[in-house]
Amino acid sequence: MNRLSFIAFRYLSSKNNFKFISNINYLSIVGLSIGVAVLIITMGVLNGFENEVKKKIVSFDGHIRVNGYFNNPILQNSIQLDSIIDVNKEIVDKIEFINHAATVRYKNQTEPVFIEAFNKIQNKDFFTLNKNLILGVFDLKSNDSVKGIVIGKVLYDRLNIQIGEKITLMDLKSLGNPGVAPRIIQFELRGVYETGLTEYDESIVYINLNDAQILLGYNNLITGYILSLDKIINTDKVGKILNDDLKYPLTSSTWIERHSNLFQWLSLQKYPITIVFAMIGLVGILNISSSLTMIVMEKTRSIGVMRAIGFSENDLAKIFFLKGIIIGFSGVVFGVIFSLFFGFLQTRFNILSIPQEVYFMGSLPIKIIPINILIIGSLAIIFSILASIYPAGMASKIQPSNAIRYE
Repeated sequence: MNRLSFIAFRYLSSKNNFKFISNINYLSIVGLSIGVAVLIITMGVLNGFENEVKKKIVSFDGHIRVNGYFNNPILQNSIQLDSIIDVNKEIVDKIEFINHAATVRYKNQTEPVFIEAFNKIQNKDFFTLNKNLILGVFDLKSNDSVKGIVIGKVLYDRLNIQIGEKITLMDLKSLGNPGVAPRIIQFELRGVYETGLTEYDESIVYINLNDAQILLGYNNLITGYILSLDKIINTDKVGKILNDDLKYPLTSSTWIERHSNLFQWLSLQKYPITIVFAMIGLVGILNISSSLTMIVMEKTRSIGVMRAIGFSENDLAKIFFLKGIIIGFSGVVFGVIFSLFFGFLQTRFNILSIPQEVYFMGSLPIKIIPINILIIGSLAIIFSILASIYPAGMASKIQPSNAIRYE
C-alpha cells in the first residue's frame, strides 16, 4: 500500500471534534450498499418472473409448433418435416396435436372452448402438461368407452362440476350445416389444471388425439406438430431453419413468436422500476460527494501541511479519488453479498410469499444474473469516482498559507 492509499483509508475516520463525519462516511457505504442490493434484487425478481412465465408457457405450449397454413388440417406422418428433423439433432421429439374450437356443455351450461389434443402429454422436462395439474389425474385414455377430459380451473369453477362427472363436447363446424347432425361426444372429467393464466384456464380443454379426430371428423388429419428441443436457447436457431426449409402447406412458429406481446410487456416493466431505484442510487452517490466535501473542509489544515512538505496538487486529488473508489468498491461488495444472500434464502426457503391467485405462483421468484451484477457494480463504482471530482478539485486548490490559518 503506497502513502496515498494509506491516507485515503485513514480519512475514512475522523479523530477530531467532527466525529459525525466519520459516521457520514460509513453511512455513505451503507447507503450505496442498499442501493446496489435493491437494484440487483429488483432485476433478479423481474428476471425471475420472466423465467417462470417462460417455463410455464413452454410446459403446455411447447418450443415450436408446425401446422398448416391458416391452421388448415394436415396429414399425419409428414415426410417433409421428418427429413428436417433427421438432420437437426436439436429437435428431440415430435408430438402430434389438434387445436380446434368447440363448445362444452354441462347440465344447462354451455361454454365456448378450444380443444387441445395430443398423442402424448409429456416429453422429458419440456411440454409437461401434468405439472400444472391440481385435481384428479391427467388421464385422457378411453376406458370401457368412457373418454377422459381435463379442463382448466377457471372453467371448472364456472361449471361447478366435480371430478368423475360427465361433460359433453360438440363440434362447432357442424352447427352451421343444416341437415348435418352435430358431432357430440360425452367425456368423463378426469382432472383439473391451473397455469395461472386466465385466458388458458378458462378456455383450453385437453382430450385424447383419437377422440378429437372422431369429434371433428378428421380422418388421419391433425392440426400440426409440437417440436421439443434439447435446449430452450436453440429455439431461435431451429425456428429459423424451419422457416427457411418448410414448404407449403407447412409453416412454423416458436413459443417466443406466439407470445411476443406478453414478453414485450414483461421487458417494458424493467425500465420504470429500474429508473426509480437508480434515482435512489443517485441519492447515495450525492451523499458520497457531500461526505468527501465535508472531509476536505475538516482536513483543511492537514491538507495544507501535506502541501507544505511536498505533496503536489495531483497527489491530493488522487487521495480523494482513491477514497471515492474505496467507498464505491466497499458499497458494491457489501451490496452484492447481501443480494446474493437474499437470493439464496428466497430460492431455498421461500421467505417471501405472494398471492398465487394474482401471480400464478406462491413465492417470489428471483433469478440473479451475473451480467446484471457486473453492470450495476461497475456503474456504482464509476459514479462514486465521478462523485469525487468536486471534492478532489477542492482539496488540490488549497494553499498551505491559507490552510495553516484555517480553524
